[in-house]
Amino acid sequence: MSNNSSLQQLAQWAQSKINALYEHPDTSLPDDNSAPPIASRVQSLFAPTAQIYLNHTGPVPPEEFSKQLEKSFGTSNAEVEWKECFEVLDDNEHDAESETVGIVAGYFIITRTLKFRIRAAPAKNYTHVSFSAKISNNPDLVQTSEKSIGDRDTRQIVQLFYTSMSKPAPVHIQGVHRT
Repeated sequence: MSNNSSLQQLAQWAQSKINALYEHPDTSLPDDNSAPPIASRVQSLFAPTAQIYLNHTGPVPPEEFSKQLEKSFGTSNAEVEWKECFEVLDDNEHDAESETVGIVAGYFIITRTLKFRIRAAPAKNYTHVSFSAKISNNPDLVQTSEKSIGDRDTRQIVQLFYTSMSKPAPVHIQGVHRT
């Protein structure tokens, strides 16, 4: 098993993985033989049998979640602003693993800068997301990690409740001044 002293805390791990989904848009076209970068990031983040609920609809497979993310990639920039994030460690685990698995929940806002402009300023869109994710070690990755050299993080999301709502940023139009 991995040496847990080198692993990130649970909330930090979740934040870094979620940030990677949004803050790095796919700018290059994938090779014919490889999966698109967003799909490969989603695949590595979720267990193959993960239960994902989007706005309380589901469960949907990780591929469907990936498609939802790809719909929003017509942007020139995306930033994730964390408002709240907390972890609840798994009390059922009584070994070193209990420090790295459990539940992470929180709230963040994704600010997307779109490729077009409104009144000489870039158009923006805000997506408000509330989530709760159950994170566990994937037994298949644990076995692979034990055979490989060095530490490998084997955590994946096994259950996700993802509630989101998007709205455009308000457009402030200056009034015409009469002279």
